[in-house]
Amino acid sequence: MDVPSSATAHLYLREDRIRQSYEAMMLAWRTLNADCEALLREKGLGPAHHRILFLTAAHPGITPGVLLNSLGITKQSLGRALGDLRERKLLIQEEDRHDRRKRPLRLTASGEALERELFLMIREVMTRAYREAGMTAVEGFRRVLAPLQVPAESRAR
Repeated sequence: MDVPSSATAHLYLREDRIRQSYEAMMLAWRTLNADCEALLREKGLGPAHHRILFLTAAHPGITPGVLLNSLGITKQSLGRALGDLRERKLLIQEEDRHDRRKRPLRLTASGEALERELFLMIREVMTRAYREAGMTAVEGFRRVLAPLQVPAESRAR
């Protein structure tokens, strides 16, 4: 088994490699969302709406505050997108029985159906890529993504 020398062990940290990785993530994001964007446009929705639908489906009862932290958008942008989703009857905002200040979010049946349709598009693209890359690559990819999910203000501490 070849063990990398200390001179070559960190070649993946070179600027050109990091630039290539970032470019690959941008292009992958475009590919992942291409089909979704067409459907969202048809419905008069955008990427922020999609992210809210996805996170609400994944975490029923999520609060606007948690969404705000997860998405890293302004309170005004979140409020506008939530209003759009409520108006289209894709999402409902409830009152928490124990704390009226909390306003848990849930998808309606229409919201669940739209989110599912969007997710199936993404799942198809990711499944194909995961199969091509193999289990070891998929696990490595997840390990790379894990620290990238920490909000910038948390990393600065």
